[in-house]
Amino acid sequence: MKHLGKRIISLALLGAMGASTLALGGCGNSSGATNADGEQTYELRLATLYPADHEMTIAVQAACDKIEEETGGNVKIQIYPSDQLGDYTSVYEEIMKGTIDLMVSGVLTTYDSNLEIMNIPYLASSYEEAKEYIVNPDSYFFQTVLEHQRNLNIETLGIYLAGAQGVGAAKVIDNLMDPNAAKPYLIRCPSTDGYLWTAEGFGFNSVTINYSELYSSLQTGVCDGWLGGGAYVNYLSFRDVLKYFGDARCSFESIICIMTKDLYDGMPAEYQTIISDTFAESTMSFADQMEGLDEQAMQDMEAMGIEIYRPTEEEYETMREHFRTNVWPKYENTLDTEIFNSLIANGLREAA
Repeated sequence: MKHLGKRIISLALLGAMGASTLALGGCGNSSGATNADGEQTYELRLATLYPADHEMTIAVQAACDKIEEETGGNVKIQIYPSDQLGDYTSVYEEIMKGTIDLMVSGVLTTYDSNLEIMNIPYLASSYEEAKEYIVNPDSYFFQTVLEHQRNLNIETLGIYLAGAQGVGAAKVIDNLMDPNAAKPYLIRCPSTDGYLWTAEGFGFNSVTINYSELYSSLQTGVCDGWLGGGAYVNYLSFRDVLKYFGDARCSFESIICIMTKDLYDGMPAEYQTIISDTFAESTMSFADQMEGLDEQAMQDMEAMGIEIYRPTEEEYETMREHFRTNVWPKYENTLDTEIFNSLIANGLREAA
């Protein structure tokens, strides 16, 4: 089995983290107190990278409000937006240790490379597929994420879709969905293997540029375009420098909602059910909302004169087959054998 050494290191690290947590003690009332009626009560902190007025934060707040209501006020969750408690890398580790209770942000793959499945391209090419095979808590994909994060003292409560990722560019991209066409464009993408392999799969030359510098880089021609955001993000942040957006749907940006497993396990079963069911409903509902936001963003960009390229279903399938054949095999040394076999056999839709 691959990555055994990595897992042993991770478990040892978790043990050290646990000892550190015991020494430091919990924050607030996250470990649970008892009210006058003898019921356990919790005051929890949830960290997210999104600002308070972002649609995802609003959706998460609605879920937290519902949890508080359905537990009779016994589980209260305070959201800390805009990375107030730290960026996702540090907060993820705090979730493992139990010093922060919940997080809605990107996944950290440092401790288990199998979580790279969150970034594999063309596992789905529509929101309906993404809901069925990624967001659905009963799906093989979700259960795989659940299992591997539990090994890190993390309980997975849901996966929010933050957009169908495409290509935004300061110039028109020719033959985007033709895997055999030469593409002499310099495309910015995040500096992870998954994104670099995705850019390569499209036939692009890639460059890594800090996200904070992307707008000026598009404006000045340092890069021709970027890969890693959906239509809504392109509209909100880059519409003034774009001339093109291709709705490639190469992946669906997946934002995890997680909780410290020890905390979750120590809660009454009734609370566990309420929390899990509420976030499952929230993530499904938000996927529908995000699909609408992406579509509206493309219409708004088109109205501004930005060229919008909408591939046909045949083009999506051609590109998916290209990635299945040429890109997915690159994950062999990243994923455990069972997961890799499932990827190659059926795109992580069921066990191989």
